[in-house]
Amino acid sequence: MIRKVIRLQKEEGIIPEGSSLLIAFSGGVDSVVLVDVILELKDFFRLKRIALAHFNHMIRDEAFRDEWFCKRFAKERGLEIFTGREDVRSRAREEKRNLEETARDLRYAFLRRTKEEQNFDLIATAHHLSDLVETTLIWMVRGAGIEGLLGFDPKEGDVVRPLYRVSKEEITEYAKAKGLRWVEDKTNYDLRFFRNRIRHRVVPVLKEVNRNLEETFFRMRRILKDEDEILRSMAERVLVEARVEGGCLTAEVVRKAPVAIQRRVIREWSGVRNLSKIDQIRCLLFRGGEVILGNGLKAVRKGPLLCLKKFS
Repeated sequence: MIRKVIRLQKEEGIIPEGSSLLIAFSGGVDSVVLVDVILELKDFFRLKRIALAHFNHMIRDEAFRDEWFCKRFAKERGLEIFTGREDVRSRAREEKRNLEETARDLRYAFLRRTKEEQNFDLIATAHHLSDLVETTLIWMVRGAGIEGLLGFDPKEGDVVRPLYRVSKEEITEYAKAKGLRWVEDKTNYDLRFFRNRIRHRVVPVLKEVNRNLEETFFRMRRILKDEDEILRSMAERVLVEARVEGGCLTAEVVRKAPVAIQRRVIREWSGVRNLSKIDQIRCLLFRGGEVILGNGLKAVRKGPLLCLKKFS
């Protein structure tokens, strides 16, 4: 497993030399192994500073037990730890939002706030190859183009994922072999959550068919990413040619492009990710009308131009 982390760094260079690293730490097996590996490879990465950040979602009865475990773990390893708390369930209810989405947004807001206030360069998360498989399957079920099927990258902005090429099975084996301690999050087994149903019901069946499922998905992703780069460059050229003053698009220019490029141009121009909405906007290339996008925005075709307009 260590070799896979080293290989990722050598090939992708996700952590620049001399970086200060803030590790998102839940106390679960994934984040415990991430910390252990980073400490093992501290000299290899040539890190300037390492610290942990734990966000207490206050959802489960064990949440404060987990926070205590994280603080003790940091003390035993001689690491700084920054903690934050928020009643995520109440926030989700107040804002009428999905619990998982609210938890993620609040957690990342805490991580980025801590990163900025404490002058860290990067945030490291324990996302791994099995997470990538689950994310790809989720997007596949919901309906997605290549962008969705690519899942996530080993580095996205200020977030790095050193365990990107490591499977969950390898992580667990590493933790047991080294006698590491961690806490279990019971919500990871709650089948009311869509990701958990993918993880515990769908993935095991697929692995009966292909025991090397994670590696197969990783190879597929590399192929899709190569093709995505070509399509992206084509779409960028069309977008530059079609864009006019005021941020509008010349419909005829976009209309001449292949359908796949039309969709990409519209996605980049509008910021819309929903494929159904993108196709509704694409219809405006051929006729007049408007499409309500939400958040006070609509796409409007009038004359030769396709424009984004605000409305109240």
